[in-house]
Amino acid sequence: MGKRRRNDAPASGTADAATAVKQAKTAAKGDVGTAKPTKKKMSQKKAKAPAPAPASDAGSADEDEDEDEDEDEDEDAAGGASKHPRVVRNEEQKKRALAKSKGKAAAADEAADEGATQTSTEVIDKPRAAQSPRWINRQRTLVFSSRGVSYRARHLMDDLRALMPHSKKDVKIDRKDRLSETVPEICEMKNCNNCIYFEMRKKQDLYMWLGKMPHGPCVKFLVQNVHTMDELKMSGNGLKGSRPMLNFEAAFDTEPELRLLKELLFQAFGTPRSHPKSKPFVDRVMSFFWLDGRIWVRNFQVKWSEDKKTPDDHDLAEIGPRFVLQPIRIFQGAFGGKTLYENDEYISPNEFRREVKNSKAQKYLDRVTEKKHTASKTITNQLPEDETEDVWKQAEEATK
Repeated sequence: MGKRRRNDAPASGTADAATAVKQAKTAAKGDVGTAKPTKKKMSQKKAKAPAPAPASDAGSADEDEDEDEDEDEDEDAAGGASKHPRVVRNEEQKKRALAKSKGKAAAADEAADEGATQTSTEVIDKPRAAQSPRWINRQRTLVFSSRGVSYRARHLMDDLRALMPHSKKDVKIDRKDRLSETVPEICEMKNCNNCIYFEMRKKQDLYMWLGKMPHGPCVKFLVQNVHTMDELKMSGNGLKGSRPMLNFEAAFDTEPELRLLKELLFQAFGTPRSHPKSKPFVDRVMSFFWLDGRIWVRNFQVKWSEDKKTPDDHDLAEIGPRFVLQPIRIFQGAFGGKTLYENDEYISPNEFRREVKNSKAQKYLDRVTEKKHTASKTITNQLPEDETEDVWKQAEEATK
C-alpha cells in the first residue's frame, strides 16, 4: 500500500497540470469579450470544454502519451530505489567481472600482436629478469663428438665438461653429416655460441674443432698426448663449478693467427662471471703454452698461501687433464669457408705412419744389401794357390 501511495502523488500532480493546460487552450479558442462570464456560464464551459475542439485531439493525445511515459519513468525509478541491497551488490559485481574479463582479453590481444612482431633472435637474446643481473658475458659452449670415438677421447670430453660449468652436451652425430650445416643448427637449438667438437678417424686419430657459432671463425686441431684426470691421479683437486684463471704465454701476442687462437680459446674455456652453474670463487688455473708449433694445455689447482708473512707465496698442483693441440687450418666460416691460415709444418698422421713404415722397410733393405755386399767380397778376395803348401806333407809321407 505504501508503494501505491508514493506512485499516486506524482500521477495526481500531472493530472492537475493537464487539466490546467486544457482549460487554457479552450479559453484561447473561445470568444473574447469584454464582459466577464458568470459562474454558471463558467461551469457550463467547463463541462462542455472537453467535448468540442476536434482539432486539438492530436495535441491532447500526444500530451497524454507524454504523461504516460513520465508515469512509467517515475514507476521505474521508484522500483529501482526499492531493490534489495544484496541484489544491487550482485549486479555491481557482475558488471565489474565483465569489465575485467574484457580488459584481460584486450591485453592478451595486444601482447599477441607485440609477440608476433618480434623476431626469433630478439626472443633468444632477450635477458631473463630471473637470472643474475651481473651475468653479462653470456658464453655457452657445446661439447660433443662424432660416433666411433675411443674411450680415451670420451673420457677427455667428460673431463672438459666437468671443468666448464657453462658447457652443454648433446648426442653423438654421424660422421657422414655435413658439419657446416648440422653443427650450427644444433648450437642454435642448444642456445650456444661456442662449440668444441671431437672427431675420430680410423679409430686412432683424434681431431678437435673449436669455433664461434653460427658464422665462425673455426679452427681444426690434431689432439696428441692425451692424459685424462682418472689416468694421471694427480694430487691437485679443484672444486667443481669454480671459475678458472686462463693463463696464456706471451708468444700468443706475437702473430695474428696466435692472437686469433687465443681469443677462441678464451671465449670457449672461460667461464662467465655470475653464471648460474658456476661457483663464486677461483681455485684453479688453466694454462696454454706455445712450444714446437703446438699448444700445450695444463690445468692446475691454486693452493693459496695461509701464511701472513708470505701472502703471495702460492703453490700449484696439477689436476689434469693434459693434452697437446696442433693447429692444422683456420677457416673463416663455421666448419668450412675461406682458409685464413694453414700450418705448413703439419704432417698428417697417415703420412707420419707411412714414413715410419718406410724407415723400417729401409732398415730391412739395408740388411739385405749388406749381406749381398759381404758375399761379393768373399768371392772377389780369394787368394791364389800356394805351390809350397803340400811340400811338407809329401816329405812326411816319404819318411814313413
